[in-house]
Amino acid sequence: MTEKERSSSCMTIKIKTIKMVLATFISILIAQALNLEYPFAAGIIAILSVLDTKQESIATAFARLGSTILAFLVASVVFYLLGFSVISFSLYLLVYVPIAYRFDLQSGIAPCSVLVTHFVTAESIAIHWQVNGLLIMAIGVIVAVGFNLWMPSYEKDLNQKIILIEEELREFLGLFHSYLLKKTDQSSLERKARKLTELLNETEKTALMDYENHITNKNDYYIRYTQMRKRQLDLSKVMINNITTVKLETEQNEVLAHLFNEIADQLHEKNTGLTLLEHICTLYRYFRESELPKTRDEFESRATLFQILRDIERFIEIKRDFFVSSSG
Repeated sequence: MTEKERSSSCMTIKIKTIKMVLATFISILIAQALNLEYPFAAGIIAILSVLDTKQESIATAFARLGSTILAFLVASVVFYLLGFSVISFSLYLLVYVPIAYRFDLQSGIAPCSVLVTHFVTAESIAIHWQVNGLLIMAIGVIVAVGFNLWMPSYEKDLNQKIILIEEELREFLGLFHSYLLKKTDQSSLERKARKLTELLNETEKTALMDYENHITNKNDYYIRYTQMRKRQLDLSKVMINNITTVKLETEQNEVLAHLFNEIADQLHEKNTGLTLLEHICTLYRYFRESELPKTRDEFESRATLFQILRDIERFIEIKRDFFVSSSG
C-alpha cells in the first residue's frame, strides 16, 4: 500500500469513527429523553449500523427493523409458552435464526437478540417492553442512516487511481517491448502484472463503494473501466506465457516490440484504439507476406508471435468496446 493509499484509508477510518461516536451519543440522548429502558442499547445499535456505503446502510436499516419484528414475535410465543429461562432463549434462537436467514434478515440477529434479552431480564413480554425494544432499534438505525447519508466523494481518488493504472500499464507494455528485444526478463513482467492486479482490485473496490453511495443518478463508469482493464490484464498474462516461449531473435520480434511501444505511447482512458487496429491489419499482411520459416524452431517462433499479435488485437478491441459503450 502506497503512502497516498494509507492516508486515504486513515481518513476513511477517522470519518467512520467520528460518525460512530456522534451516532452513538445522539442515539443514547434520544433514548434517554424518551425515558426508554436500556438507552445505551440504542447507542450499540447505532455503532453496528454505521456502514461503509449509503446503499448498504439503508438496506441494513430496513432489514434490522424487519428482523426486530420477527424476533419479538418468535420470542413472545416462546416465552409465553415456556417462560423466561436459558432453555427458552435457546429455543427462541433455534426458531428465529433460520427464519431470519431464510428472509435475508440475518444482519439483525445479534442486535435483535440483545433486545430480546431485555424480556428475559424483565420476565415480561408486555406491550411496554415490545414498544421499548422497537423504539431502541428504530432510534439506533435511523440516527446511523442519518449520519451515513453524508459520505466523502471518491471521484477524486478514483481519477487519481486511473492515472496511476495507466502509468503502470504503459510501463507494463514497455516491458513487453524490452523482453522481445532481450533487454529484460520474465520476472519483470510477472512482478508488474502482480502490481497491476493489486491496484485494479483496490480501484474496483473503491469504485463499488462510490457506486453504492449514490442512491439516485448512479454512474457505473469507474466499475466498467476497472473491469475493462482487468480483462486486458488477464489477456496480458496469457501473452506473458506465450512470449516467454519465443527463443529466437527475428525481424518479427522487433516488429511486435515496436507495436507494444506504440500501444504504450497511445494508451489513454479516452483513446478509441481505432488507429492501432488499423496498424494491426497491416501487420497481419506483413506476417502473411514474410518469407516462410526454414526450420521447426523458426516456425514455432513465428506461430507464437502471430498468436501474440492476435492477442494484442483483442487487447485493443476490449478498449474500443469500452469506449463505444461509454459514448453510447
